[in-house]
Parts: sequence; C-alpha cells; structure tokens
Amino acid sequence: MATSTGSKLKIFVKEFNDRISEGKLNYALSYIDFGEEPLAFETLYDYICEDDIVITRSEYEQICIFNSLFNHTLEKGDFIYLKTLIK
Repeated sequence: MATSTGSKLKIFVKEFNDRISEGKLNYALSYIDFGEEPLAFETLYDYICEDDIVITRSEYEQICIFNSLFNHTLEKGDFIYLKTLIK
C-alpha cells in the first residue's frame, strides 16, 4: 500500500480525536505503522459503528473513498448503517 494512503488514513483517523478514545485511535493507528492500512480502516469503522459516532457527510464520503482504495472491505449494509450516523 502506498505510504501516501497510509498518511492520509492517519490524518483521517486523527479527525475522530474528540469522538473516539485516544486508546482506540492509537490502536487503529498502530496497524498503519505495520503497513496494515486496510485493517486500520476496518478497525476505525468498527469503532464508529460500535459507539454510534456521529459523522459528517464529508467523513462518509472519505470512508467511501478509502473503501474503494482497500478493495471494498465494507459491504453495502455497512454503508446503509453509516448513513444513519450522518448529522
């Protein structure tokens, strides 16, 4: 995976600083450090859904972009649920 994708994902994960605990975010970020960007992405997605984290339309769109970059790890039902979290 390109390091620029990892860098962009790190920035995106950090945008949830005020909504997801520091420990959880650091756990997700640790996967990026080991070149496991798709796993970091899935972990962040899990945290968002488990805690019903409110997201913006822009964040939703960014999740869609990352999902495409990581060969569609999330399924259609995942996106239906994410849409309920947009505020």
